[in-house]
Amino acid sequence: MKYLKTYLPILVIIFLSTCRLEKKNFFPTKLNQKWTYSIVIHSSYKDEKYLKRVMITNVKSKSMNDNKIELSKLYSDGSYYTYEIDKNQNTVLRKSVVLAFKEGIVEPVQKIVYPDLSFEKKKWVVQEQLFLVRGFQPPLRNFKPRSQFKMTYKVTRENFKYRLKNQFFSNCIEIEGIGKADFIADTRSGPIQVDIKNTEILCNNIGLVYQNRSEITNASAFGNMELKKTLINSGD
Repeated sequence: MKYLKTYLPILVIIFLSTCRLEKKNFFPTKLNQKWTYSIVIHSSYKDEKYLKRVMITNVKSKSMNDNKIELSKLYSDGSYYTYEIDKNQNTVLRKSVVLAFKEGIVEPVQKIVYPDLSFEKKKWVVQEQLFLVRGFQPPLRNFKPRSQFKMTYKVTRENFKYRLKNQFFSNCIEIEGIGKADFIADTRSGPIQVDIKNTEILCNNIGLVYQNRSEITNASAFGNMELKKTLINSGD
């Protein structure tokens, strides 16, 4: 009993330190790993919903040196993204993008997506652009603004278990981003304000499991748009 009282606090400290040192992987780089997602885009205009599925595959991975990996992801729509993972800096840099659709990217293609893959940094800023908002009424039907803005992210939950339908995920983290943008759709009126919110849940050895992004305007021609991206399955 005396031995237990003496060494129990030390054992507890060692155990907690080991847990903290356990490295989690929120951006898996395993070659040929696949993710299938269900995507639902909802528009407040006529309460319309658009549904689709997308599969993402790690199709190419190479070591640039002992500390950096270049990873390419192929989307089932034909889009191709390449990232650089820096093990020393613990960052993910988006290096290049080839899109299968014509809208394109106006924000900087090369940018840090995750400035700290361990998420010890609890708050950071990322350059983003609008991509959900579009016009639904003439003469602005199908008009799509591509305004850039600063999105401020923060960690809102850590080390929790997440249930998605009948699947359970451990060692998850939730991040939330908030931003504001504006655009001019018609020179006869002033700028239209947009409030953007993005919530993501990432889990160890899986990556993104769930995303909910909204782009809210006060303009009847555009309304409010929401995207929900949900993991269906993942594996080799």
